[in-house]
Amino acid sequence: RAAAPSPLEAAFAAARALARPAADPVAVLSGPASAAEKLSALDALQSRLPDLSRRRLDAALGAIAAAAAPGQDPAVRAKACAFLGYAIPVAAAGGASDAARSRALDVLLAALREPAYRIFVLRGLGPAAHGLSDADLAREQTALLDLLDGPAAGEERATALVALNAVLDDGGDLLRRRPDMAAQLDARLLSPVEADPAGFVADPRGTPQSRELQVAVLWLAARERESLGDDAPAARLKLLLGRLDALEPDAGVRRWIETYRDAAPPPPFKASTTRRGASAGRDAP
Repeated sequence: RAAAPSPLEAAFAAARALARPAADPVAVLSGPASAAEKLSALDALQSRLPDLSRRRLDAALGAIAAAAAPGQDPAVRAKACAFLGYAIPVAAAGGASDAARSRALDVLLAALREPAYRIFVLRGLGPAAHGLSDADLAREQTALLDLLDGPAAGEERATALVALNAVLDDGGDLLRRRPDMAAQLDARLLSPVEADPAGFVADPRGTPQSRELQVAVLWLAARERESLGDDAPAARLKLLLGRLDALEPDAGVRRWIETYRDAAPPPPFKASTTRRGASAGRDAP
């Protein structure tokens, strides 16, 4: 019978197992490695993304997307769904192609339809918005509004609204470039609240946090257009905020509503030299 390995041999074996995913995490994620190796490879790849070449960035996004796709170990897939969203803006800053970033978004939006992975995807979609083209931002917005129109509640609802805020927070004139996105927000997120503000306040899917966040998204959308010279959306929202202030039972949400209702007008829009940022919201009070 073979002798059991010594503690030193066992330690070297463990070190070699950990070194394999660190040596080439893209290859590990793209191949038949164990779940533990893929989880380790995800950590290694995330730390290396800022230093990769453009070509390697496309491959890295593809590898993380493969780990986030159906058929993977659930723990690997959940982690990859979140990591993929965080990787998109880093890859964009490094020059990754629009096609690679768009394919990564395809994977995230497909996984968004699966309840078991939804919260992990939502956590990634907020950061992802800061590295997407206008066309992909429009796709993300539609997917988030579809989710909000359904049964999404509690943490899922709040996290979806955080991601929607990130879509709008481009530090520029997204809604002028994409008036269809502005019209969609008005039709699907603003008009239903205007039609039934009491129902919005009492909606069992909502929480104080999600109501605060929805008000923030609506305010950001109206304020961007106001800074571009269109005062009508801000005036419309101010009327709604007055109605909500009278109905909202939560004191914290009322303070949030009043802060936005009473905010000073924004300065005129000036084009930024930075495409997108990760702030909490341009000119947020």
